Amino acid sequence: MTAKLDSESSLQRLYGRIGLRDAAKSRRHLSDYLFRIILGILVVIIVLPFFLILIQVTGVGFSQVFGTGPGQGLEFLSTFPGAGLMGGIRNAFVGTVELIILASIVGIPLSVCGAAYIIEYTRPGRIREIIEFTSDVLAGIPSIVLGAFGFAFLVDFLHLGMGIVAGSLTLAFMMIPTILRTTEEALRAVPMSLREASLALGATKWSTTWSVTLRAAFPGVITGVLLAVGRVMGETAPLIFTAGNSLIVPTELTGPGSWVASMPYTIWAYISDPREYLQVKAHGTALALMMMVLAVDLIANLISRKVTRRIV
Repeated sequence: MTAKLDSESSLQRLYGRIGLRDAAKSRRHLSDYLFRIILGILVVIIVLPFFLILIQVTGVGFSQVFGTGPGQGLEFLSTFPGAGLMGGIRNAFVGTVELIILASIVGIPLSVCGAAYIIEYTRPGRIREIIEFTSDVLAGIPSIVLGAFGFAFLVDFLHLGMGIVAGSLTLAFMMIPTILRTTEEALRAVPMSLREASLALGATKWSTTWSVTLRAAFPGVITGVLLAVGRVMGETAPLIFTAGNSLIVPTELTGPGSWVASMPYTIWAYISDPREYLQVKAHGTALALMMMVLAVDLIANLISRKVTRRIV
């Protein structure tokens, strides 16, 4: 009888332990499930603004960019604004491309070479900390402040005048901190063994930096370039101060003929106008600008993949 009671109590304790384990396991599953739901909601909150903007811009401007009517489709991108701004946005499209190309020619080499010098040729210390702190502060300066600086320094002090040169140089200043910091992080991620192997084979410091380190860090450099180009491609305030605006493409580098239109400035000007057809043109211009940014992203990623395959 006593043995029977002991066996029953043992079974009860065993069942109790199993029940506690099941309860603890179910609580873990519940907490994990709730955590997944919270993360999913946060992801939706993060990506929702992009889709809302895309829906708004596409819903109004799709017919302007892809339509077949007068002033739509290719005609919208290939004709200049006429009387009452009834034409297309060729001036703004060409002006944006020219500004980005000139800004990239100045900003990308300065940023990449500066990052390579900081990481490869300077030792950790006060000088590097000052440079990195300065670039971080420059990256956080509002664009309108940089526009005011461009007007005061480039337009007024250097007497470059408003136009394509002053506008592109101001955009280059905006690109530098983003590319500089991302390139620094990409160079830090390159294994030291690659540098040592190159130097052991007799390569110079410069050839190692150019042919080995920068090539290995190229995907990270491309990421910084994309972020910088995407940022300056949509800037309006600096161009209001430095580039001016024109209904035609620039015909000279300095003087009144150098004034250049841009797509962000055109969007701001059209959306501020109460005329309904200009509101539609503003949304069409915004959609075209988003497509340009997407095209730059795809091309840069394609180049990055090809270079990465060659390295591997």
